[in-house]
Amino acid sequence: MKHDSQPLYLQAKEYLLRQIRTLKAGFNQLEPENTLTDKLGMSRETVRKAMSSLIQDGIITRWHGKGNFGHPSVTNMPMRIDLNSDFRRILSEAGYHVRMHRSSALLKSPSSQMLHRMPEAKDQDVISYRLDYYADEQLAVVCEVELLSSIVRKIPESGDFSDSMNDFLIEHCDFDSNHTTAWLLADLNEEVCVRFSQPALTPLQCWEEIYYNLYDQKMGYVKVFFNPSKMDLSLLLRF
Repeated sequence: MKHDSQPLYLQAKEYLLRQIRTLKAGFNQLEPENTLTDKLGMSRETVRKAMSSLIQDGIITRWHGKGNFGHPSVTNMPMRIDLNSDFRRILSEAGYHVRMHRSSALLKSPSSQMLHRMPEAKDQDVISYRLDYYADEQLAVVCEVELLSSIVRKIPESGDFSDSMNDFLIEHCDFDSNHTTAWLLADLNEEVCVRFSQPALTPLQCWEEIYYNLYDQKMGYVKVFFNPSKMDLSLLLRF
């Protein structure tokens, strides 16, 4: 196995991914861990760390008494949204060159959609702005963000950006971000359709998110629209 500057467990993970992609349905049992440790020249702990990462991603199933099984069908899933909502990752892994742009921020009252998901925002002001994700210079994702003004310590600047949403929240808000909850839906939005170069009444796949901090307190609301000509979203559901 070729060694490089990557941590050993990532080298083991890449090896496992290559092996899993070659497996056929019905013949997808992986080599025993002791065989892998000998073949890779790595410790069992390192191999188990790589396997644990792939188990978490749903690419490997560990079945007590039967062994470890790889799922090549999962390695071919496009634009998985069950891992996280990092749209830059999703678009980059799909082979696109990604550019991200943030609009100017406004101080306003919360939208009715935000209040539906986050009624505690009533009578509070929010910092509102839009995030646009371009795939090969075509608009692919639009995010309409509303953050409680009480937690924003630094007004976001407009323009192209490269930081992740988590990095942005850490820099601009008074709390560490931790997770989001999301609701899948469809919507009609003529303005966004025009920006996507779609007919005005095209139903758009979208979702709503609530951002939470480490203390399980709500930080803000986001509505995300996906361009149907660019986004082929998938997710893995387990029995």
